[in-house]
Amino acid sequence: MVKLKETVDFDSYVDNFLPQPDSVDGCEGGADKKRRRLTQKNLFQLWGLENPNLDLRPSTATSLASRKNQQRLCPFYKRIAGTPFTVDAFCYGSVKGCSAYFLSHFHADHYIGLTKGWSHGPIYCTNLTARLLRICLYVSPSFICPLELGTEYSLNGIKITMLDANHCPGAALIHFRLPNGQCYLHTGDFRASKLMQSYPVLASQRINILYLDTTYCNPKYRFPSKEDVLEFVVGVTRRYLNNHPKTIVVVGAYSIGKEHVYSAISKALGVKIYANASRRRILRSFGWVGISENLSTNGKDTPLHILPISSLRFEVCMSTFFR
Repeated sequence: MVKLKETVDFDSYVDNFLPQPDSVDGCEGGADKKRRRLTQKNLFQLWGLENPNLDLRPSTATSLASRKNQQRLCPFYKRIAGTPFTVDAFCYGSVKGCSAYFLSHFHADHYIGLTKGWSHGPIYCTNLTARLLRICLYVSPSFICPLELGTEYSLNGIKITMLDANHCPGAALIHFRLPNGQCYLHTGDFRASKLMQSYPVLASQRINILYLDTTYCNPKYRFPSKEDVLEFVVGVTRRYLNNHPKTIVVVGAYSIGKEHVYSAISKALGVKIYANASRRRILRSFGWVGISENLSTNGKDTPLHILPISSLRFEVCMSTFFR
C-alpha cells in the first residue's frame, strides 16, 4: 500500500512517484540531475508550497501540552490545487482558506473529525452520504449540501460533478473543472470498472491532475469483477447450505459496505437478512427498492446474519449463536 503521510518526505516523494529522466547504463549524469531538480521545483510551484524541505512535525523542544493545543496542518494533497476546496480533510478543523469541505464517502478513515458539533463550513457529498451524516453522526443539516450523482454544479465559478465510485453506497469520484479549463479528479476510494470510461465528463475532458487512491495500485493485484465475485459467493453458499441446511451464514461488514454481497445471497437463496437495529436503520436510509421488506428482526428466522467485522472472532460468534 502506498500512502502519503502528513509529514511528507518530499525528496522521496518526487523520486518514487514522479516520472524521472532516463538514465544511461544505470548512471545519472549532471543533465539528468538538473532535470530532476526542475521537476521537483515545478511540483512545489504547482502545489503552492514555498519550501521543498517543509517539515510539518512539531519541534522536539515543543512541550507536550503545547502539542495538544497545536492545530494540525492540512497537508497539500488534501487540498484541491487552485481552489478553496478540500477533500476528506475534516480532522484538521477549520482549514485556512477553505470555503467548501468535500466528503468522498462514509467510511471512518475519510470522515474522521466530523461530529455533530461541526461548524467549520459546508460539507458537500452525495445524497446517500448526506443521509448517513445526519442519522449516524448527527451533523447539523445546515452544514450538509447533498449533490446528485452525474449532475454538474457550479461553486465559486468551478464546475463540480460527483460520479459513482463503485465502492460503498454513496461513494463518489469528484470531478472539478476550473474556470481556466483545467480538470482535476479526486477518486477517494474506488473500484475501477470499464463503466467509468463511459462517464461523459471523463470521456470528453482530459484530467490534468489526478488525486488517486493507490491502495491496490500494483500489477500484482488482479481482482475479478464484482459480478464474478458475487456469483462465486452465492454458488459456495448455496452448495454448503444444500449439504448442511442448519449452517449459519455470517457476513462481516463495516457500518456500510458488503451490501451487494449479502443482498445477492438473500435474493438467490430466498432468505431474509438479519442485522441489528443500527444496521437496519442504515440500510433503510439507502432507499433501495425492497430492502426494508427483506430485513429480519429475529435471527432465528434466517440463516443469513450480518455482523460487524470486529465481531468475526471465534469467542464472539460462539456467544452470539450458542447462548
